[in-house]
Amino acid sequence: MLIRILAHMLALVLTLLVAVMPAQADPLTISGEVLYRERIALPSGSTLHVGLVALPSGRPVVGAGAAIPVRTAAPLLFNLNVRSDAVTAGGSFGLVAEIRHGEDLLFRNDQAVPVDLTTALPVSILVTRHTVAPPTEPAFDPEIVGVVWTVTSIGGRPITGQRPLTLSIAADHRVGGSGGCNSYFSEASIADHKISFGPPAATRMACAPDIMDQETDYFAALAAVASYEHDEAGLRLLDAAGIPLIGLVRTTE
Repeated sequence: MLIRILAHMLALVLTLLVAVMPAQADPLTISGEVLYRERIALPSGSTLHVGLVALPSGRPVVGAGAAIPVRTAAPLLFNLNVRSDAVTAGGSFGLVAEIRHGEDLLFRNDQAVPVDLTTALPVSILVTRHTVAPPTEPAFDPEIVGVVWTVTSIGGRPITGQRPLTLSIAADHRVGGSGGCNSYFSEASIADHKISFGPPAATRMACAPDIMDQETDYFAALAAVASYEHDEAGLRLLDAAGIPLIGLVRTTE
C-alpha cells in the first residue's frame, strides 16, 4: 500500500513537471509540498494547482496543475519548473496553491509563500479549507419590525368590532397577532420594500358572523400583500399593483 501511495505521489510530481517545462529553456525547479491540517482524504477527481507569483503585486508568473491520485491525503509533493528568463529581471516571488474538485475550491493559501529562487530548498505551502460565506439575509426595516401594529382598514373599509386586529413582525421572520376573533401565526419574507406573508395558522374560535367575515377578509388580504410603505401616519400593506390592502397604525397602550 505504501509503495502504491508513493507511486501516486510520484505521478503527481511528474505531471506538474511536464506541465510547465518548455521545450527549449533551462528551467529553475521549485520543489516542495502542499499540506492541510484536516485529516481527510481528498475526493476522487481533485486537482492541485501550484503557481509562482510576483510579490507584492501577486501577478502570476507561471503555474501548473495536475490530477491528484485517488484517495491521496496531504502532503502533496510537487516540482514546478520555471523558465530562467521569466525571473531574470529579479524581484521577489511567492507560491500559491489551490486544491479543487471540479469547479469547487476546497483549499488554498490566501497569502503567497515567499520563495528564494537562488536556493534549492524545498518549500512547504500550508493551505486552509475554503469556506463560502452564506448569503446574508436582507436587513429588516427597523421601522416595521418589533412593533405591534393595529389594523385600521382592510381594502379601504374601516375595522369594526370590539377586539382590535393586530400584526407584529419579529426579526426572525415570525408573524403573529389577532384577526379580531382568532389569534394567528405566520411567516414574513422582507427584502427592501417588498414583503409577503405565508398562509396564517389560526385558532378555531367562533365569533359573530360579521367579525368572522372581517377576519376572513383580513387573512385573504395578508396573502395578497406584495410590498409596503410607511410614514408618520402609519404602515400600509400593498398588493402587486401598489394598491393599499391593509392600513395599520402603531399600537398605543
